[in-house]
Amino acid sequence: MRLYRTPLRTGVLAVCVAVSLAHAPAGTAGEAVFGYIYTTDLLPKGKSEWEQWITDRRGQAYSRFDDFKLRTEYEYGITDNLQLGGYLNYSYLWARGNSVRHVTEGLDVPWNHDAGQSYRGARFDGVSAELVWRVLSPFKHPIGLAFYLEPAFGSRERGLEFRTIVQKNLLDDRLVLAANLMVEAEKERGSNLVDPGMPDDMPDSSRHKATYAEIDLGASYRFASHWSAGLELRNHNEFDGYSLAHSHQNHSAFFLGPNLHYGGKRWFFTLSALRQVHATTYTRQQADQMHSGMLFGDEHTQWDGLRLKVGYSFE
Repeated sequence: MRLYRTPLRTGVLAVCVAVSLAHAPAGTAGEAVFGYIYTTDLLPKGKSEWEQWITDRRGQAYSRFDDFKLRTEYEYGITDNLQLGGYLNYSYLWARGNSVRHVTEGLDVPWNHDAGQSYRGARFDGVSAELVWRVLSPFKHPIGLAFYLEPAFGSRERGLEFRTIVQKNLLDDRLVLAANLMVEAEKERGSNLVDPGMPDDMPDSSRHKATYAEIDLGASYRFASHWSAGLELRNHNEFDGYSLAHSHQNHSAFFLGPNLHYGGKRWFFTLSALRQVHATTYTRQQADQMHSGMLFGDEHTQWDGLRLKVGYSFE
């Protein structure tokens, strides 16, 4: 009897383990299953989390361009439906002959840099904070709904970002559908591509005022215990001044790419890649920065970008 009982027990145990793995949760609450798109999943009250973002905005019209954007974040759950976070933002740029004119200029290249030479440089971009308020949870209601606010302050850019976040979970929460509507008002210092004579210590009144609007869509499917994969689509639009009027629009660009996510008990990582697939320009200046159907200059890159997020949840 013991010879039969042992394989039977082993088989029952294997089935139980398989079932438990198939229905295991995606990971810790609040983790980011997308690279760029925000969801309504927040930290529980009293819990906190550390995140490190590394984004490579890679490739422009020619030669070499790697614009590394790094963010270090700490998040805290004030309540189950209210989350507060703070960021340190810094970057490193390596560019050589990247522009449509085969010279080193444009996105994040200092205004006084010699365009005939390559450029490497690091800088501290500033600080930002985030406040996320969840109105509806996708685990308790037909959809999840949250509102996101992020003020940012730095020597080069100052802005205020607002997002409406919608989430729908399907297939016992294995499939996550998310949509973001983002509007950001920003005041920024121009690059050498915009105005070569712009002084580095110019007053705020001389900064370029712009409004950005995005519609972002994503889907993520948990295909195995703790593992998810999906697709993200971003449509980024820029307007002159603090206006969303079509007459003020500079360009519209689309980005598409996959993501991969792992969520463990205490930590997670998310890897995503967004490729510029189409751009439309509405000004002569930005039309001059088009190459192979993509918009570059001081706006975008071919890969905009390659992003890794790593997070650790504290007990």
